[in-house]
Amino acid sequence: MARDAQDDLRITNQFDFEVFWAEHGKRITTAVVAIGILGLVLLYWRRQSSTQGEQAADSLARATDVALLEQVVRDFPKSPVAAEALSRLADVYYQNGKYAEAASTYERIARDYPSHPLAESAKLSLAEVLEAQGNLDGASAQYLQIVNSNPNSYVANAARMGLARCFVAQGRKKEARQIYEEMLAAGQNSPWFAQSYLQWIVLSRDTLPEKVEESSVKPTTTPAQGGLQLPALPPTP
Repeated sequence: MARDAQDDLRITNQFDFEVFWAEHGKRITTAVVAIGILGLVLLYWRRQSSTQGEQAADSLARATDVALLEQVVRDFPKSPVAAEALSRLADVYYQNGKYAEAASTYERIARDYPSHPLAESAKLSLAEVLEAQGNLDGASAQYLQIVNSNPNSYVANAARMGLARCFVAQGRKKEARQIYEEMLAAGQNSPWFAQSYLQWIVLSRDTLPEKVEESSVKPTTTPAQGGLQLPALPPTP
């Protein structure tokens, strides 16, 4: 009796594939087919994306004028190549003095492709367009927005220099001089060092009062990277 009970229990616990498949086979088959279709769709999408990317890059390489650049943007609006085409298009507009068209195109890059590396450059270029148009208030606001939003951006120092230029043109020389002093603090290895120093000298002479004590005529030297000391200004004539 005990042995028969053990045999019955072993038979009961034995996996019956036919019974299992009868109960779950349809669902398993459906899942496998769905996974297979999904894999094929992904493979097709990747292949299409690769082909489209190659076509977009080829079209951009052949785009040598405004019409062709605009065609690239229309044909590949979601592609990163479209941002590059827009950047070239805006540059062409700017070089030809079409500032309104250039400004709207740079704005479009920053708005429609915010994660593209050219987005920051487009913001800087927009500020330069406003500056070229004589819109110093608008240019100053744009330069300042770039600096405040991302101080470590690769265009931040160029924006600071642009802001200083606007301040000079607006007669705000003391504020411009302060920006150049901040640029000098980065040290002589900065690519902006020489330009900042020259502008600092000019502004320092222009902002000196006519009658001041000698100690205030000579500005305090500013230590730069590597121990370099900025020479004192020459006496005013």
